[in-house]
Amino acid sequence: MKEQSVNEYPGLAPARLGMWFGILMAAVFCLSLGGCMQTGEHDVNTELFSSQEEMVEKSAQLKPGMSKKKVFETLGVSPDRFEVMSADRVQMCLYGNSQVQGSPSQLEVFRQKLSKMEGYALPYREIKSNSSLGFGKMKIEKTGYDLRLLMVFDRGKLLKSAIEGTHQVKQSEDQYLWDTLIRRGIGLAF
Repeated sequence: MKEQSVNEYPGLAPARLGMWFGILMAAVFCLSLGGCMQTGEHDVNTELFSSQEEMVEKSAQLKPGMSKKKVFETLGVSPDRFEVMSADRVQMCLYGNSQVQGSPSQLEVFRQKLSKMEGYALPYREIKSNSSLGFGKMKIEKTGYDLRLLMVFDRGKLLKSAIEGTHQVKQSEDQYLWDTLIRRGIGLAF
C-alpha cells in the first residue's frame, strides 16, 4: 500500500492546521476576556441589616442578663440564622484560650459549668472584588467587611456578646493570566 504524503493534497493540511490554530486562539481570547472582567461579591447575611452600622448599633443594645427571646427580638434576627458554637468555641469567646489547667476536680466543675452555656455566631460579610488588567497579570482589589456576632448564654440569659472580625477589608492581590486561564479551562472542561 502506498503512503500518502501531505504534499499530495496541498490544500488540506495547511487549511486544517490554520482552522485548529484559529479555534485555539479564539478559545484563549474568550477565556482571557472572561478573566479580565472578573468581579465578584461575597455576601453573607447582608439582608439581615441595612448596613454594617445598623448591625453594630443593634448589637450594642444587647446587655448581659437579657433573655434569649429578648436578644433575638432586639436584633430582629431569627435564631435559626445563627450557627451554634461548639464548647471549645464558647470557651475561646469567654476566656480567650482553649487550654484550661487545674486539678481533675476543678476541671470537672469547669466542664459542667461550660456545658450549661450556649453559644451562637452570626457571620456578616460583604466583600466586593474589582479587577484590572495589566501586562500578563490581573490586579484584584477586595473591599468591604467581614464580621461575626458572637453571643454566649448561661441558662437562657445573655452572658456575653461581641463582634469580632475586620470592619474594613482592603486587600490587593496579583494573579497571573496563565494561572487564571488554566483554572477556567479546567473548570469548563469538567
